[in-house]
Amino acid sequence: MKKLKVDIDEIASIMETSDEFDSVTFFDTETGELVSIPNELMSAVESNDEEALQDLPDWEKDLIGTAKSIISDESGRYVDIPRKPPYEAYNLMVEFTSSITNKHLREKLEIALDGKGAFRRFKSVISDYPDEEKMWFAFKDKRMRDELIEWLNDLDIEPIENSGQ
Repeated sequence: MKKLKVDIDEIASIMETSDEFDSVTFFDTETGELVSIPNELMSAVESNDEEALQDLPDWEKDLIGTAKSIISDESGRYVDIPRKPPYEAYNLMVEFTSSITNKHLREKLEIALDGKGAFRRFKSVISDYPDEEKMWFAFKDKRMRDELIEWLNDLDIEPIENSGQ
């Protein structure tokens, strides 16, 4: 297994965000770096649309070579960072709620998790209980970290933390 410096917090943040954003982020399995490429640029490079590539702003033109490297990569160097579907985040809140020993809070969270707007209501309820809110973030962070390390291990990478750099 290859040891590699990675920014665990940044990768976790990307995994938790929706993939509806205007770019795709790849993990470079050689350097541990994250490479974000705008979707419009990726599409233009994939389809070899020279006209669209000429119309890009200068900062995006600087990424054309990187995008071409990613598209032509057959070695598995660049890996798309998987995004967690919303139902997994919801299931995590349900699991955490079931572990709450304060019956009153557990009932409030169960009600908050029922129906549309559950994420917002859960956050609103838990924010009124600072100790449990800290427990929630620790629970969520540990689970995310464990999943991320497992994902990296599946790529034959043992992470050396490089958070915030």
